[in-house]
Amino acid sequence: MLLALATGCGSGTDEPADGSTSTASRPVKDTSITAEPGERFTLTVDQNASTREYWYLVDPEPDSSVLVSRGQVYASDSGDEAVPGVGGRLTFTFEAKGKGTTRFTLLHCTFTTCQGNTSTLPPATTGPSATPTTGATTPSQAPERITYTVTVN
Repeated sequence: MLLALATGCGSGTDEPADGSTSTASRPVKDTSITAEPGERFTLTVDQNASTREYWYLVDPEPDSSVLVSRGQVYASDSGDEAVPGVGGRLTFTFEAKGKGTTRFTLLHCTFTTCQGNTSTLPPATTGPSATPTTGATTPSQAPERITYTVTVN
């Protein structure tokens, strides 16, 4: 599995509450994050919809008094033109709101770990798939979950 490092550019048109525009990049596997109120940070992961590989923000979602999701943006490796089989990067943007600590989870689904998911709809269940993949004799493994703990000072 390939995970990209966060690439540090903000997304969306919502400005931080304090008017600042700085956005910090975070390594995807760095699960302890410290931020200041008004600070934005991004997490960027590799994703390839043509192979049914998706990432989702799932429960537990962050406490909105501490951290707010500012959305996600997908950038194809092929640029503006869709090319079958070409992957890209999905960037999640968050904004620190108020002092405290909160947690959130990113779920990584592949065609062998989740059933019934789409690019915008997580699977109904996130346990191992009950349906073996072609040629498999046992159900697939559970999807990867990365849980982040964010402390806002």
